[in-house]
Amino acid sequence: MAGDETAARRALRQLEQVEPAPPNRVHCPLRSPETCERSARYVELFRDDPNDDISLEPLTAERADTFEERFEAGMGLMRAAFPELVGEVDAIVHEVVAIGKAPEKAMQLRGASHYQLWGALFLNADFHHTDATMMEAIAHESAHSLLFGLCTHEPLVDNDDEPVFASPLRADRRPMDGVYHATFVSARMHLAMTRLLKSGLLDADGRAAAIAELEADRRNFEAGDSVIRQHGVLTPLGQDVLEGARQYMASA
Repeated sequence: MAGDETAARRALRQLEQVEPAPPNRVHCPLRSPETCERSARYVELFRDDPNDDISLEPLTAERADTFEERFEAGMGLMRAAFPELVGEVDAIVHEVVAIGKAPEKAMQLRGASHYQLWGALFLNADFHHTDATMMEAIAHESAHSLLFGLCTHEPLVDNDDEPVFASPLRADRRPMDGVYHATFVSARMHLAMTRLLKSGLLDADGRAAAIAELEADRRNFEAGDSVIRQHGVLTPLGQDVLEGARQYMASA
């Protein structure tokens, strides 16, 4: 797009050398960007977004192995409680990237997604310590990828990126596209926790925690939807997708 033919040819040569993605989901924990080309690319893409103050920290091999076990346990719980969502996650999420805490950050990144890394799910290995919270985190981040995948021909909103608004799930103000994502994702998290509660797989403490999450998800959805109704300029696609979430939340 910059008209740099030399850079474009170089990028094409790099693309030709990339191995095809494996058929099954893989775990690729973040490594040091100085020594891992893949990790350097991921960090570069996230830092290129001026709206995000995201810090991706690498993991040791031992911590990455522990996280992988926890992730698969969360998927196992989802498979028992909400098998339809497992089918969707399997279709969308092809790569799981475990990241670590950023010691200097007051607000820690628990998970992330990027439209240029479609199919990759980033989760912080220092959070999501129970199977239920891991299941909710997977439902959360995979929902962002679902929205990215729906936008191949049409965006969700027609708002400019410059105006920013109060947004659920984030302390900082976000462009309308970010508000839309967080609002839709809140409904998906509510749905996942509802199915988990109905499964009968939780003990008393787990049920209490899931109910608290449900209440937070509803508050977040209603807060985000209020901002969208006041300021959102939705495309037909954005209207259709959000209306489904609104109907679910009204009936839940």
